[in-house]
Amino acid sequence: MRRDVQIVCALLAIGGGVAQAQSASEQTLYRSRHYLDSVATSLEKSGRAADAAPIRERLRVGDFYPGDRLVVDLFGGEEPFRDTVSVRTGQEVQIATYPAFSLKGVLRSEADSSLVFQAKRFIQRPVVRTQPLVRLLVTGAVQRPGFVTVRGDAAVSDVVSIAGGLTNLSRLAKSKVKRGTGTLVDQDSLGLIFRSGMTLDQADVRAGDELVIDEKKPSNFTSVLWAASAALGVVISIISLTRR
Repeated sequence: MRRDVQIVCALLAIGGGVAQAQSASEQTLYRSRHYLDSVATSLEKSGRAADAAPIRERLRVGDFYPGDRLVVDLFGGEEPFRDTVSVRTGQEVQIATYPAFSLKGVLRSEADSSLVFQAKRFIQRPVVRTQPLVRLLVTGAVQRPGFVTVRGDAAVSDVVSIAGGLTNLSRLAKSKVKRGTGTLVDQDSLGLIFRSGMTLDQADVRAGDELVIDEKKPSNFTSVLWAASAALGVVISIISLTRR
């Protein structure tokens, strides 16, 4: 599991699941530059530079990677602009017919203010609103496995609902979030994330990650019942055919 995710999970555990009642401003706090910098500084002062390193990297690189998508509203120009744009190589986005806007080193919580600052090169009083979108793969014991696209401020647990909810064989306690071949959020931390209502932004879940809902293996007794039911069905079918 990523160390910065582990740190946030630990803080939530100390807070007794206070994230359940977070307001929008409190949610933003968990992903603001000031908050992340203060956590990294505290870790460094306590001799835990290795734990602080991923946070420093996020502050340096930002939250937007090539292929990420976000809805952008831009007002103040000749015509209002609203569209879904994709982050290109170099962490840039194209908005309307203006030159490319850079998202290099920008956190999700800073996207609006950063784009407003850049838009002032072309518009006198620009107003920008952004909504990052996260496309995830949901696999395992859900009703409708596959890709889902959700807002970055959606709760991680909402992703399961969008995928149709859990099945009778779901085992949430053994589930995880994967990034590539590694594990971003392990089973213990994912349980805390679900209980606390942590958002995708807070958990650092990004486009391309995979939410794996573990599936229980049927007990031997259940397997025997299924096999017996199947065999009985075959026998009944044969009897029905022979009586025709």
